[in-house]
Amino acid sequence: MSHIIAVHLLNDRSGSPLVLRQSLTVLAEAGYRIDLLTATPGEPGFLSDLPGVTTHALAYRWSASQWRTLLHFALVQWVVFWKVLRLAGSSSVVYVNSLLPAGAALAARCRGAQVVYHLHEVSLRPALLRQALCAVAQRTAHHLLCVSEHVRTTLALPVVQQQVVYNALPSSFIAEANRASLPYESPRPFVVLMACSLRDYKGVPEFFTLARSLPEMKFELVLNASLAAVAEYTSQHSVPNNLALFPATANMHPHYHRAAVVINLSRPDEWVETFGMTILEGLAYGRPVIVPPVGGVTEVNVHAHTGFAIDGRSLEALRHALRLLHRNGSVYARMAAAARKRADTFAPERFAEQVLHTFGKLLPLAPEFVSPTVHEATQPACTPHRELTQA
Repeated sequence: MSHIIAVHLLNDRSGSPLVLRQSLTVLAEAGYRIDLLTATPGEPGFLSDLPGVTTHALAYRWSASQWRTLLHFALVQWVVFWKVLRLAGSSSVVYVNSLLPAGAALAARCRGAQVVYHLHEVSLRPALLRQALCAVAQRTAHHLLCVSEHVRTTLALPVVQQQVVYNALPSSFIAEANRASLPYESPRPFVVLMACSLRDYKGVPEFFTLARSLPEMKFELVLNASLAAVAEYTSQHSVPNNLALFPATANMHPHYHRAAVVINLSRPDEWVETFGMTILEGLAYGRPVIVPPVGGVTEVNVHAHTGFAIDGRSLEALRHALRLLHRNGSVYARMAAAARKRADTFAPERFAEQVLHTFGKLLPLAPEFVSPTVHEATQPACTPHRELTQA
């Protein structure tokens, strides 16, 4: 059976493991045999309990100390290298999710296996590490999948076979959102939702300030962090009365049901968003969005149509946009309808088609495993082409 070895360092509830889960589900259903190497140091992440996938646990975790994180990172590269070296053969494909698992790509080349990189990030630090990881990718990759045109052009890796494969939402998520997205009326109370990692560069302090400046609205912040980490953060910061904080959750639907607007306040000079899965989820619910004016997230949102592109540090501009949506029902309804329509363009069927086409070229399935549906999906596609902690 055609063999894929997928590697992703940190299995949490951020965007990149969610996208990898979708890819691996498509590939497993197509008939590929899949081994997955990943670390799950806390609560189950998006890569937990994947049907048809054999998981190999890694010992890796993020630390508040940058030096300790770098040490963990160096050690896990060594472990990944030897695990892939043992699992891979010349007929395997090693699927490297993000730039971080460089050891997997090096081991694959030692075995003569082909390498597919799925690239989600550009804001890796320190800069020397980013340069080293990019150097490994450009020397080992046979094919690059980039989550946005921004990622492809910013990294500009000299790999011949590369294409933009926009992220998509699972069909189950879309079905749930469809049941809740009509009518396009501003919910009451008016809830402003943001979901992100517990990092200042993600705009958490700005979200606190925004909530404090708009007492007539409600604010919800869902953090990709444990309950203990959220509690520690709130003990050190003054939380406005109209702001509710939540730890990482496997079910975001209640938050989107309550939300009127979904926002992202990442600082453009510290962390450039390369796609924005929570923004796409908000659009699927028919919620207008507010996003930074740079990065891949601008390929998801259409400024002044599905929402606004505003720097998260421009407090007055944010307040003006939110008050407009809060007070003007016709503007809100127009943007909400446009948001839902925009989400339809990121179809899971298109995502599956592109993923299957890529792996089908590198690792054709044996005829007995190819169903008519899979065969059609693997025909040529039309489209050419955290910092260290983000995995």
